Amino acid sequence: MRAGVHPEQSILIVVNTTFAAAAAALAAAATTRVRFRRPDASLVGNGWMAGLVASSAGCSSLKPATAILTGIVAGVLVVLSVEWFELHLKVDDPCGSVSVHAVCGIWGLVAAGIFAESAGQFTAQIVAIATLVGFIFPLAYGLNYLLNLFLVYRVSADGERQGLDLHELGADAYPEFVVHADEFLQR
Repeated sequence: MRAGVHPEQSILIVVNTTFAAAAAALAAAATTRVRFRRPDASLVGNGWMAGLVASSAGCSSLKPATAILTGIVAGVLVVLSVEWFELHLKVDDPCGSVSVHAVCGIWGLVAAGIFAESAGQFTAQIVAIATLVGFIFPLAYGLNYLLNLFLVYRVSADGERQGLDLHELGADAYPEFVVHADEFLQR
């Protein structure tokens, strides 16, 4: 058992993560409705995940109302950050995982500090964020950069156009749907 978390807190943890995820999904649905004139199912799913991620840092210490608030902010943040990463920064993140896990994860760390009962918790959360952004991210980025020099991660432009199932495996993943021109199939 982790220090500071008692078994009777498990109900609070379940309630907080569920409320935050539901609030984030609803906030993402409302945000996409306002921005795109209709809810976007993919972004609503990302909103649900963003609520789970954001509530994880403080799930055992947040009150349900603050867990809901954390989820609402995460749901709005994920929609806006997915759009910002794709359109403005040109980051190739088709699933929005950077927005869900990095952006909303950092928001969850901040929220755990803001809504904490102890005064020093906010400072501890800021130190954790500084460590992640200042040390862990550059280290992981650098190691992946070095690895990419020896084993290229990116598929060729032809592979992107064909789809990885056809390009890498030589077979269509969904043969009942015609999605490729015959030129790809005759190689």
